[in-house]
Amino acid sequence: MKRVAVLSMAMLATVTFAADKKTYRYTCKGGAFTVTVAVEASGRWSKAEPVVLQIGSEPLQTLTADPDAPEADSFSNKDYEFYALKAFITLTRKSHGVVVKTYNACRAE
Repeated sequence: MKRVAVLSMAMLATVTFAADKKTYRYTCKGGAFTVTVAVEASGRWSKAEPVVLQIGSEPLQTLTADPDAPEADSFSNKDYEFYALKAFITLTRKSHGVVVKTYNACRAE
């Protein structure tokens, strides 16, 4: 009986720490996009899991966290940079290091 109780407590602890996946849609100057993120129990976006970016019918993009932005939600890959700090939200698309499109003045729907 004791072994079952210990196992159940361990399983409960694992479930408690799992992050929920949520999808957010943003409308910006420059267009609209969605991001699917893992949200921790604290309400913060998980920096341990990548963000999935979807812009219209373009292929999905996987963005990883920027460890140098502890107060912001900052994720990027070689082509995109997503940055959110309170109401300031931007998405920048780059090609060979040159900015080709900016989504700014974004608001969550």
